[in-house]
Amino acid sequence: MEERVDRCLGFRLGAAWRRVDRLFNRALQDLGLTNAHGHVLAVVLAHGPLRVADIAARTGFEASTTSRLVAELVRRRMVRRLPDPDDGRATLIATAYRGEALHRNLDAAIAGADEELLRQLPARGLKGLLRMLDALGGLP
Repeated sequence: MEERVDRCLGFRLGAAWRRVDRLFNRALQDLGLTNAHGHVLAVVLAHGPLRVADIAARTGFEASTTSRLVAELVRRRMVRRLPDPDDGRATLIATAYRGEALHRNLDAAIAGADEELLRQLPARGLKGLLRMLDALGGLP
């Protein structure tokens, strides 16, 4: 008899996520980035400057995790903090020179890892999977 733990959607998604995380960590390690740092930097490169809360919303990281990741990227001079012209108390996160310099290599590493991941999936169900992942993105 199959055990509940083997059928649990949350556990199965978690196990799949850990395998995906390892794949992307390997792909980004030559750039000196983890998957988490690479995700934050890629979001800032694509959509910045952004507030930390907006980065958290786009990445799905908790606000405290996002703040820590941003602080680490600031220390490494990959992103920088700018005053928010709409709110004098807030800051925006923008790319810095080192982050810009990594842009092309980061895109290539992400694309390579994504292609490897997609090779593991049947093309026929990909659109449905993406719709389901988008639906899960609305969970608290």
